[in-house]
Amino acid sequence: MGSEPNSSNCRILQQPGAEFDLLPRHFELDHWLDQPGTEPVESGGRGGSLRILLDGRMALLRRYYRGGMVGRLLTDQYLWLGRDMSRPWREWRILERAREAGLPVPEALGACVCRHGLIYTAAIITAWIEHSQTFAARLSAAPLDRSDWYRLGVLLKKMQAQGIRHADLNATNILIDREDNFHLIDFDKARIMNRLDDWQWRPLFRLQRSLEKIDRGERIHYDGEDWQALMDGYES
Repeated sequence: MGSEPNSSNCRILQQPGAEFDLLPRHFELDHWLDQPGTEPVESGGRGGSLRILLDGRMALLRRYYRGGMVGRLLTDQYLWLGRDMSRPWREWRILERAREAGLPVPEALGACVCRHGLIYTAAIITAWIEHSQTFAARLSAAPLDRSDWYRLGVLLKKMQAQGIRHADLNATNILIDREDNFHLIDFDKARIMNRLDDWQWRPLFRLQRSLEKIDRGERIHYDGEDWQALMDGYES
């Protein structure tokens, strides 16, 4: 993993040899709100993500926020079980493993955990995927060729063959760029599995439900034959 400088109650992880030293303030949303190049980013309804200009490079800053009923009480607070068990440290390891396998995932640029007794707050900074949009937005604008659905299926199988179980595989956590290349994002709570098993189908069903839900609400370019093409690629 990268270097781990200390700063008071915060630990920061960044790539070795980085020219720009990250500080705790760089992981705070308020620090960036008046900076040039900053834009809010949709992130599944929980907020907490900004596109930022970090040392001349576009990046994504994402604070870790809880969802559901627990999120109404604790928002961004997590139980401290050690640095290596923290959300950004685990996500960093997943991203590094995926990139080593040649998977199209963003590079992790920095991670930060700030401990407050038995709890911690955290954030991660990853490289920005240029000229891309969510899979959902792309399907809203125009259909994809069946060959593209097939390629996506091949990619998802490659990810799972590396033992990576994406915890929230949906139509907003897949990006597609202007050359129709796919990118996988948001590996918070992802896990490394020892082998393919029944678990492998659950992320796929989650993606299918996501597409069907979006299609019911706003009608996107998606049908059963598209999904079959994806599954053909997955099972190839």
